Amino acid sequence: MKRLLLSLIMLQAAWLTLSAADVDSLWNGAVRDYTDGQYESALAGFTAIEEQGSVSPQLYYNIANCYYKLGHFPGKAVLYYERALKLDPSYEDAEVNLNIARESTVDRIDIVPEFILVTWAKAWRDTMSSDAWAYTALALFLIVAVCVLVFRFGSRTALRKGAFAVAVTALIFMVISVAFAFGLRSVQTAGDEAVVTVPVISVKSAPGSGDQSLFILHEGTDVKVVDRLGDWTRIELSDGRQGWTENRNLETI
Repeated sequence: MKRLLLSLIMLQAAWLTLSAADVDSLWNGAVRDYTDGQYESALAGFTAIEEQGSVSPQLYYNIANCYYKLGHFPGKAVLYYERALKLDPSYEDAEVNLNIARESTVDRIDIVPEFILVTWAKAWRDTMSSDAWAYTALALFLIVAVCVLVFRFGSRTALRKGAFAVAVTALIFMVISVAFAFGLRSVQTAGDEAVVTVPVISVKSAPGSGDQSLFILHEGTDVKVVDRLGDWTRIELSDGRQGWTENRNLETI
């Protein structure tokens, strides 16, 4: 039994080593093709890495760049830039390129304004990834623990007062960091945002191709997924309009 378990562990380790080597080979080849202007070949290489499950903000960013360079996939370019930012909201290059890619899209949809403090909080939250906020919360917890010890066992009153003030401040920022970490994680796993990835779609009043058309959307438009029914998805735009479209017209961010 022990020999069988050891063999399985060795096989798994060998498979992981081969997979890592394969990913590195695909990555280096795709980067080389991209540098040489062979964008279709580069896209094939980066996509092969994605299919193996080795996703990262950098991978999505490079896939988006390939689609953008090819020139006739604005929806795919927007989709993958947004996937990169979903994993790492602080990815500045992805945000810049996303704004450039959006300039080639047709639809210009108004955004319902939100409370200014919510906007500020989101902007602050998006300066780091969820993992970075989690590590920050852990560091702040350690500071709180040290300050509590100093407050409890410190010999001087001034030192104890300073430790108390630092502990309270660190505790407040620790709670904020934890909230931001969980908030970003919930955004990453929500799956309720999508992008139109076909040239033109007709949004219907109800599921079914024969129903009344409410409005038209074009490739690259962001939508929120509200509900799903069979082959149809109910979507909502940033200006509040809702309707139904076929699943094949969208890809989830």
